[in-house]
Amino acid sequence: MAGQISAIKKRLQTVRSTQKLTNATELVATVKLQKYNAKTQQNEEYAKNLRRFILLALKGKKDGPETNPYLIHHEVHNPLYIVITSNSGLCGNYNLEVLKFVEENISKDVPIFAIGTVGYNWLMKNDYLVVKRYDELEDLQPGILNTMIDNILTLFTKFEMNEIHVVYTRYINTLTHKPTLMRLLPFELDEDIGEDEDLLMEPSRDEVLNELIPMYVSSQIYVAFLEAKTSENAARRNAMNLANKNAEALIGELQLNYNKARQAAITQEMNEIVASVRTERRKEES
Repeated sequence: MAGQISAIKKRLQTVRSTQKLTNATELVATVKLQKYNAKTQQNEEYAKNLRRFILLALKGKKDGPETNPYLIHHEVHNPLYIVITSNSGLCGNYNLEVLKFVEENISKDVPIFAIGTVGYNWLMKNDYLVVKRYDELEDLQPGILNTMIDNILTLFTKFEMNEIHVVYTRYINTLTHKPTLMRLLPFELDEDIGEDEDLLMEPSRDEVLNELIPMYVSSQIYVAFLEAKTSENAARRNAMNLANKNAEALIGELQLNYNKARQAAITQEMNEIVASVRTERRKEES
């Protein structure tokens, strides 16, 4: 009986210690969720404004067919993918859903830039062609982001890659986030911009676009990264919240078992005392 009580007590201590950890992780994830969500909204507005400027610039005069390298479709078929996952676990099915999406949509022989330790390890283990890794990032620092953008744009403008895509988790709300594939280049025109021959641009239409489109691509990658981090922390908060509830239920069950074991031990001890007293009395009477 004493061994059972001791075992239950130790397990209670372990579960309570774990609950403190999951509760702290949930609080940190909540703060980060709010931070990244605010950043996402700010940068989405910036990206929308850049796109509007690009659509306006596309109305500028051009002589002959389209020749801007960011707008034309290359003959070579060699796409590049940027895959964004987390650096750590404890975030439910967040990484699993992204990597399942990769498995269903990306061939193993296409080059990949991997952002996130979990994704990089999985991609390497499953023989994907990872050519760059950014697994140490918590935030995309401007210097690292610019280097990555320069690499991507160089590959595209030199016609070594014909398409640039990013795979990330789109944040919908705190309970819903969806793996998404977004094409960055060539620049997609999903709006009718019409024609405006009277619009003049200085120094030229192509030079303006050559400045704006890389800025737009950079902003879209950053927004995708921020949405992925928002989704990750929402998933982590939900997972830790569920873990806390499970821990609370387990603590209640263990506490009940502990109380029952203690009560049984006390009852047994009292019975032994009563039996001992009766034995002594019988000895005295005899």
